[in-house]
Amino acid sequence: MRRLLLLSALLAAAFACGCRSLPPRPANATLKTAGGPLVQAHRGSRGEWDDNALSGFRICLGHGIRGFETDIRFTKDHKLVIMHDARVNRTTDGDGTIEEMTFEEVRNCRLKASSEPVPTLEEVLASFGGRDDIFVELEMKAYPSDFYTPEVLEEYCRDLSAMARRMLPSGTYAFTCFNTNTLAAMRKVDSRAPTGFITSHGLDDSHIEIAKSLGCCNVSPNGHKTTKEMVKRAHDAGLAVCLWMCQNKADWDEYREKGADRVTSDYPLSLAQAINGRAGSRPCSP
Repeated sequence: MRRLLLLSALLAAAFACGCRSLPPRPANATLKTAGGPLVQAHRGSRGEWDDNALSGFRICLGHGIRGFETDIRFTKDHKLVIMHDARVNRTTDGDGTIEEMTFEEVRNCRLKASSEPVPTLEEVLASFGGRDDIFVELEMKAYPSDFYTPEVLEEYCRDLSAMARRMLPSGTYAFTCFNTNTLAAMRKVDSRAPTGFITSHGLDDSHIEIAKSLGCCNVSPNGHKTTKEMVKRAHDAGLAVCLWMCQNKADWDEYREKGADRVTSDYPLSLAQAINGRAGSRPCSP
C-alpha cells in the first residue's frame, strides 16, 4: 500500500510539473565498449587515480574512456563543486561539510592522493572539450534538508542544468540521483532535462514505475542483484539501464549478458584493457 501511495504521489507531481511525455533518451545513452556495455569511469576512476580528481577525468579521456560519472554539490555560497561525500575529510586534507563551507574554504582543501584542489563542475565539464562521442552521468548529491530547502534545491538544479546545457553537447549527459524529490525538482525547473533514477537494490517493477513517473530516461540499479528479465522490462519501458558496480571483466561479461547499456567502474582503465584483450594492469597511480 505504501508503495502504491508513493507511486501515485510521484505521478501527480510529474503531471503538475508538465511531464506528460518523457524527454527523449540521450543519443549517447547506449554507446558501447567493444560491442558491450559502455564503461563509465566512476568518480573519474577513483580506484586507479583519485576520487573525483580533475586529472582522473583527463587521464581516462586520453586513454579512450568515453563514459564518466561524477557527483555535484553546492557550497555554502552556492557554487557547484565536485564531491561525493557530504564531508571533505575522507578524500581531502580538510575538515568540514561542503554545504557549510564557502567556495574558498573548499578550494583550499587538497585531495589526499593527487594533492589537487577540489574541482569545480565547470572545470570537469571543460575537461571533456565539448566532445560529442562521450556520455556523462552527473549525479546530484543535493537532497532535501535544512540547507537544500525547496528554493535552494531548485536553484541548484537550475544552475546545474544551465551549465550542462552550455558546456556539453545535447545527448551526451543525464542528471541522476537516488532521491526522487531531487529528480522532481530538476524536472520542475527543466521539463526536458535527461534524468536517471539510481537505486542500491536490484531492479524491480516499482523502480521502473518510479523512473517513468519522474520522466526519467535511465535507471541505474545494483548490477549483481538485477536480472536479465528486469533489464529487458526496463528496455521495453523505454529506459536505458546502467548497472553498477563493474570492477572486472567477469562483472562486465555478466552485465553484457544481462543486456546492460552502461556499467560503472572504479577501474575503467584496467577494465577496458581487459575487455580489449590486453593486460589488465592499472596504467596510472598517484
